[in-house]
Amino acid sequence: MKSNTTRFHTAGVRAAVAAALGTALLGGFASQAFAAEEKLDEVQVTGSRIKRATDFDTANPTTVVDADYFRNMGIVNVGDAIKSLPSNVSNNSPTTTGNANFFAGSTIANLRGLNPFFGSRTLNLVNGRRFVPTNQGDGVDLNFIPSVLIERMDVVTGGASAAYGSGAISGVNNVFLARKLEGGKLDVDFGQTAQSDGKDRHIAAAFGSSFNEGRGHFSVGYEHQQSDSIGCYTVRDWCARGTAFVNNPDSTANGGTSATAPQYLLKDNARAGQISDAGVFQNFGAPFGAPTYGVNAAGTGTVAYNVGTGATGSPFNTVVGGDGKSAYKYSNLRAPVKRDVGALTLTYELADNLNLSVDASYGKVVTSNRTGGLDAQFTAINADNAFLGTATGAGSLKAAQAAAALFPGGFAFYNKDWTSQIDSHSDFNTEVKRLAAGLDGRFAGTSWTWDGYFQYGETKRSQLVADNRHLNAYNYAIDSVIDTRAGSATLGQAICRTTLTGSADPIAKGCVALNPFGTGAMSKAAHDYAFGYLLEELTYNQSVFAFNTTGDLSDGIGAGAFKGAAGVEYRQEKGENVGSQGGAPDYVRTDYLIQYGESFAGNVNVIEGYGELDLPLLRDAPMAKRFDVNLAARYSQYENQGKAGTTGEKRTHDMLTYKASLNWDVVDSVRLRGTYSRDSRAANFRELYYGQKIQAGGIFGFCGPVGSNQVDACNWSLEGNVDLKPEKADTFTAGIVLTPADAVPGFQFAIDYFNIKITDAVQQANVRRVLDGCQVSNIAEFCNLLTLDGTTYAFNGKNYKGVSNLRALAFNGSEYLYRGFDITSSYKLNLNDYGAVNFRFLATHMMEQSFQPTPDPTSRVNVVGQVGTANSFLSDNQPSAEWLATLSATYVLGNFSATLQDRFVSSGKMNYLGTTPSDSNYTALMATGRYTSSDVNSVPSYQVFALNASYTFQDLGFAKTLRVWGGIDNLFDKDPPVATGTGFGGAANGGTNAVFYDTIGRAYKLGLGLTF
Repeated sequence: MKSNTTRFHTAGVRAAVAAALGTALLGGFASQAFAAEEKLDEVQVTGSRIKRATDFDTANPTTVVDADYFRNMGIVNVGDAIKSLPSNVSNNSPTTTGNANFFAGSTIANLRGLNPFFGSRTLNLVNGRRFVPTNQGDGVDLNFIPSVLIERMDVVTGGASAAYGSGAISGVNNVFLARKLEGGKLDVDFGQTAQSDGKDRHIAAAFGSSFNEGRGHFSVGYEHQQSDSIGCYTVRDWCARGTAFVNNPDSTANGGTSATAPQYLLKDNARAGQISDAGVFQNFGAPFGAPTYGVNAAGTGTVAYNVGTGATGSPFNTVVGGDGKSAYKYSNLRAPVKRDVGALTLTYELADNLNLSVDASYGKVVTSNRTGGLDAQFTAINADNAFLGTATGAGSLKAAQAAAALFPGGFAFYNKDWTSQIDSHSDFNTEVKRLAAGLDGRFAGTSWTWDGYFQYGETKRSQLVADNRHLNAYNYAIDSVIDTRAGSATLGQAICRTTLTGSADPIAKGCVALNPFGTGAMSKAAHDYAFGYLLEELTYNQSVFAFNTTGDLSDGIGAGAFKGAAGVEYRQEKGENVGSQGGAPDYVRTDYLIQYGESFAGNVNVIEGYGELDLPLLRDAPMAKRFDVNLAARYSQYENQGKAGTTGEKRTHDMLTYKASLNWDVVDSVRLRGTYSRDSRAANFRELYYGQKIQAGGIFGFCGPVGSNQVDACNWSLEGNVDLKPEKADTFTAGIVLTPADAVPGFQFAIDYFNIKITDAVQQANVRRVLDGCQVSNIAEFCNLLTLDGTTYAFNGKNYKGVSNLRALAFNGSEYLYRGFDITSSYKLNLNDYGAVNFRFLATHMMEQSFQPTPDPTSRVNVVGQVGTANSFLSDNQPSAEWLATLSATYVLGNFSATLQDRFVSSGKMNYLGTTPSDSNYTALMATGRYTSSDVNSVPSYQVFALNASYTFQDLGFAKTLRVWGGIDNLFDKDPPVATGTGFGGAANGGTNAVFYDTIGRAYKLGLGLTF
């Protein structure tokens, strides 16, 4: 039950929103009828270097999101705008990264869902210029673009590397900031959920003016936004249900007797098996045989522990009920974000046909996630552990250890959740500075214009994971004994066994015994020895020199002038990523089960040249009201140079991209359009130079053959690869545009087919690829990456050589094939004296998302239709629903407007590699060994509505306009469907997938906008 204060606050926000909507509604009907149809302004079209009238003059499928869209939808963040488009599948946003150690709070455009986990295949531009990456990959956090200055955002869903260079494989997101703002504006808004959490505060101001008799103009803007985190288990009923997959005890995969029973069952009240804050002695026979012993909070004895129901013999299993923690106890539905962003644009006419332009921006974004600590499972507790105490009777710790011991007098396994005793959280701080200065003009007496500019961008980013559990140091600290050394300063006290016996391992030096029993406070010394932090700090610089020119080449052949464009660009990018722990030696810094990686640095130098032709071939001919062809090509040379923390190698790669497109207006109301392009993406900073050391043992550090589990402990070195080739993509689009102005005035419709095939796609370092390449195929390239330790062992009747060290490098070898079509439609219904209604429909139908992670064709899978969270851990693809669509209707009457939006997600499956016994091919799929069986694998279709309304008061004396607006997201407070997954990383976000479904619930927004 909520407190009276909370009730009052929630009711107050609801009343305020209702008042805003009501005021807008009454004011709207008191105003005059809808004004005449707007005039379409000329724009610089994204996807081409040749100036055109509107985006309808290009063959590239383009969605234009202007300032009106932001206002109509109550959007105050560029990231929220791109997330609203069906062509974008945002797996990185505040609502998907509430539990993340990477990209937390960031919103990264991901057209078609083609981004690799640590990169981007969507190119981000501001005013047509490349934006400096805001992380180790080539992604850009859209939080750094101020919405208060936005004129429009062009989203091109097709290849554009010939126009803009590397990265534009799935498309381009080009944000245009206002250069000619006159006067000032101030926006203030506040939002929160119906549950009185998730508060969102936003304030933005901008001012622009001409000066020196109109020769110069400046625009400056600043905005601040702070949004709170939102928990899950304690704040949303659907999350508290704890719906997740649990192991089916009847399945032979879990030790049962049925070969046809599914391995997983979808159940409510799912909990982690055999773990608690105070600790649990592992019982492999549960729930049969001896009881399972938990530890009391004081750490002095045991309590009865309910293991729940299901396959309960392993702490890695999820069970139904019992005393374990809920599957979503530490989940967060939204990461908190605090952002401060400012921008300045300046233009000045230096002379006739010579102009100066300056763009500058600064931004800082801060996020902090409260997370659960890393569970300690299968920790060995010896019979002489110092903290077991001396009591041996029933209910004692010694008795519980003896009962759980693997053999008489031996050690017992112990599982513990340390979260309540540590301060587990992740902090992310990013600062971005950007300055561009350029000149532009016209060659005298010609149609040719030119522009040249220099741009410098710098990103400084830090990532901190606090209270991360050490690997070996933790085990040393747990293995404690009572000091029996005569004359010792710690005689009779708990010490580490290694202190007594000695150890050559430098990590053992200074060991401090740690009490794992109960939830009492630990000493600072014990904490600092067993727990540490991960910290990496990135500095990334980008410098660009570019020159472009465009104009008429000739009068053409009677259909219009032939136009051309050409340009050159030099770009240098320097990155340095420092992994540190306050100067601690490497053996301490790398002693973690999970870690960010080593320090690494490198440079990339790029020289590019491009050319483009626009050829109108027919005008006003039979069956060809217009027929244009556009041709473009770009040549690029990349020089990669590894620096500190790498092998220091230098490599050079060439890249040729090209594009051909056509527009064919059969008649005035029917246009056919199509493109074919060769696009490319060069390997990014992380893919080229990354390094990470993972020590032998733990969860990951093993080199056994396929099918083995924790066999042959070895050290891993995961590395980038300076010799990575650029990815190649072939993109084909074909579409039809209908504008039947006479038959249906105000109606427009477009449908475009797309086919994107990527080859030589970059894949992260893959340990299994190296091991199989040597152990199975005996390929020298892979065997040379293994250092043998001189031992041998047998597994499944075959002998293997022991491995001490393994290197795995990033590689070119995966492929993608994505096919589907986009639908765009708009209709303006004029109601005369009663206003007008503008309808807009956007939809994407994904027909195929085939992904081949290795050069082996048998590894190809079609991931389309997966809307669950299976297979999502560090995944280099983001599956999409087969249909994603939005339909909005905006009613306008004078100064009043109201917009209702419906967002639709088609039905899908939880796991593209999942099957159920009800499937007709269940037996055949399971026989392949690739599929996971469960009792449920389907997710129903989903719709959610939003309502926004505003009223604008005019000429108030102190202001030109005052806009009052309010909005309600998730109008009917619809819960998300269960769309979870199995396996590592499968259960997240309360059992649903925030990429597709709203996890916040009904939320209210209220704002004021002032212009002067």
